[in-house]
Parts: sequence; C-alpha cells; structure tokens
Amino acid sequence: MKKCRIGLARALVAPLALLLVAAAPIDPPSFQHQLGAAASLVDENHPAQALAMLDAMLAASELPIERGQIEGLRSFALARLNRIADAHKAIEASFENSPAPSMLLLRQLFLLRAFDGDPNGAADTIALIAASDPKGLNQLPAEVVTDVMRAIRKDERRAFDVDYSLVMAGWQPADATLADIDWIRLRLIAALVKRDRLDDARPVFDQLLNPVMLVRIGIDRRFAALWPAVEKRLGPGADTADAAYVAAAKARFDAAPKSLIARLCYAEALNVASREAEALAVADVAKTPQELALLSDREVWLVNLHAALLGDAGRIDAALARYAALNATPVNGRSAIIGTIINQALFAQSVDRPRDALAAADFAETTAANSSPFGQMYIAQVRTCALNRLGRGADAIAAAAPLIARPQENDEAYLAAMICLGRMDAAAATIKRRLGDADARTEMLFELQPFLIADRPAVRDARQRAGFRTLKARADVKAAYRKAGRDLPAAVAPPR
Repeated sequence: MKKCRIGLARALVAPLALLLVAAAPIDPPSFQHQLGAAASLVDENHPAQALAMLDAMLAASELPIERGQIEGLRSFALARLNRIADAHKAIEASFENSPAPSMLLLRQLFLLRAFDGDPNGAADTIALIAASDPKGLNQLPAEVVTDVMRAIRKDERRAFDVDYSLVMAGWQPADATLADIDWIRLRLIAALVKRDRLDDARPVFDQLLNPVMLVRIGIDRRFAALWPAVEKRLGPGADTADAAYVAAAKARFDAAPKSLIARLCYAEALNVASREAEALAVADVAKTPQELALLSDREVWLVNLHAALLGDAGRIDAALARYAALNATPVNGRSAIIGTIINQALFAQSVDRPRDALAAADFAETTAANSSPFGQMYIAQVRTCALNRLGRGADAIAAAAPLIARPQENDEAYLAAMICLGRMDAAAATIKRRLGDADARTEMLFELQPFLIADRPAVRDARQRAGFRTLKARADVKAAYRKAGRDLPAAVAPPR
C-alpha cells in the first residue's frame, strides 16, 4: 500500500496524548510530572518542545514500562511534526514495552501502521483490537479501515481475518454508512461460501440491508444456494428490501440529524430505492465555498452524490457547477477530493459533454497529479472517449496508450475506453476475463444486469450502456456470463 495520508491531521490529534498519560500505570511523581508536562506541550501544539523533553527522558530511563510510555507520547509529538516514519517507529517501541496496551495506544498503532505504508500490520492491529476490545473498533476512522482492507485484498487469509473480526464484533462506526458496513459483510459471505461454510454465511447474509448487495449475491452462481432467500428478501420489484434499507437509514439519520455521514447514508438509501427526488433534497447541503472547505474526507461524498443526482434529474449544468465548486476547495489532506476531481471528468463524459470532459481532465491532471495509477487511468479513459466523440480519432488512440499498455491497472476504465473506440473484441476479452476473476466477477455481472443497461431516454452513460448491450449479445460473452451468473429475475429486479 502506498504511504497513506488520509485524514492525517484529523486522526492524530491531541488531547489523545494527554489521555495516553492518564491511562498509564502510576509511576514515581517526578516521572509522571515530566510526562504530563510533555503531554501538555503536545496538546498546546508545541510538539518540538515536547519531543526535546521526551528524548531527554528516554535517554535517562532504563525501565521498559517507562520507555514504553515515553515512546507512546513521542509518537504523538512526531506525528504532529509530520515525521510519520519516526512516529511509527516510536509507537512500535511503545507497543513492545506495554504488557497491557490501552485502546488509545492500539488506535495510534493502527493509524501509524496504515499511514506509514504497513497495511498488513494495520490489519493485524484490527484483529488484535477485535479480540481485546471489540467496541474499540468503532474508534478507528472508517476511511482508513476500508483503505487498509483494499490494500490487503490479495492476502486472502489476512483479509478474511479482518472481515471476520469486524463483522463478528458488530463494527458500526459513526463515520461509516450502512453501505460501507454491508460491503464488509458481502466480502465475508463470499469468503465463507468459498470455504464451504454456508451455514456460517447465512447469519451474515441475514444482516445485509443494502439491496445492491442482495442483488450481487442473487446474480453470482457461487451464491446459488442463497438465491431463494435473496428473492424473498428483495420482494416484488425489490420493494421489500428497499423499504427495509430506507427505514434503517432514516432511523440512523433521525438519531443523528446533524451528522453528514448519517445524511449520506439516508440519501444513498433513497437513491437505491429509486426515490431520487427525495435523495436530491436530503443531499443538498454545504452550499458555500466555506462550508465545502470544512467537509471531512468522508463528508465530501455527500456532495459528490448530490452532483450525480442533479445529473440524473437532467440538470447537467447544475451538476457540473456543483462538482466545480467542491473541487475548487483546498485538498487539505482530503483524499476524497482527488476522487471527486476525477469524478467530475467522468461525469462530463457520461453526459456526452466532451469539451467539458476534456477541461475537467486537464484540471484533474494538474490538481490530482498525485492520484494513484488506478485514478490516472480514469483520466486516460475520459480523454479517449471525449476525443473520439469530437472526431479526433488519432488523438483518442494516443490518449488510450496508457490503458492499452496496462489494461489490468484499471479494468473498468480500459473497458469503457475500448467501447468508445469501437474495439469490441478487446472489450469482450476484458468482460470474459473479469467474469472469470473471483474478485471482479460479481461487479461485472452487476454492470451487465438488464435493469441497468436497458435503453432509456435521458440517462447517463447512454453510449456505454449501448456497448454493454451489444457485448452481452455476443455468443462468447453470453456463454461466459451464463457460466458465472444470471440475470436477476424480472419479478424482483429493481426499477431504474
């Protein structure tokens, strides 16, 4: 995993340092007094002074428990100075010298392992917290937890351990939506079914609320034993599942009406239930540049959803303006802004505004220059499709060069670009490969569902949908599709 900086300033903040001292065992007054004084300096944002004091204490101390307390506090001071590698080293030393580490220490250990590019260590910390203090998992920033999970997805054993730990502990952080939590459940269900542990998977399946997750299980042949239960849970036109999902999201929102994450959860549920007008009203917040700049990394996605809903309502100019206003605000450690900058370009392409798409791609290349290779492939996709739409075929092929060179860097972007270029054999090969990939199969099956790719007026991604319909009708793609899954029965398919 690349070294992570998601929400760093927000995650590693005082008075955590002072709490660390409060949680420490009783020591000689002189030592405790010095440690408290150093903690106060960290709390008052004087980390360099605190570090000088702590370094002197460390040099004078030989007791492992004392050194563990000093190193723990040093980690906070070093993090304040943005010396992440040194802060990581300090918290590891603190952990090694703490026979009964507090939740505060474990939280700091998790964050610094994640921020310093050690997703395996961060994942192991999740399992340790789940075993020692399950409720403490809710103190971990959900965005960092999910980033760690994505980073370890190829490590099957470790990913299973983390998913199992979170679900069994009833992970319900305030900064995660119901969709985030159901994503973890779906991963665990897939892992349990793969291990022939269907009986263990059923209770997890029973906890799923998001109809989109239910549909994913209902179309993938690996979960065929659960299909009857899926169809019962969905109900006619998915109305039963939609109602349950909206009710749960609304209850969460009613309990915390000032929480933008609870609001995001509610708006997402309304959108899934095809109640777009209501979702649009719920998502309409943070209208001034000042309000947009104050949004946290997770809260940014509420405005992203609002812009997309404006597009679905046919208000294309308003949607583009909403994206532009959000993306004009400072990044300030909010990695989500990088995502919404790329989404602005993707949106413009999806509504057949090629010149707006190219302008947004230019903006993304300069403003989101540090985005991941995965994100950069989306920018290449936008350029390819927009240039081709403008009749600049040679330029479009040149723009697609990074995608063609590394198609598996971002399957979705590559597939979209091939459809735009009319290279249907290459597109078909990608679909078949994704259908044969255990990690990508369910998403590919979902993208090819009839209720998503049907021809309808005034719908985003009209050209992409048409391409999918053509590809799905090919004999080779049809065979691969039927081997991997099925169309959701029309009786329970949600209207879109």
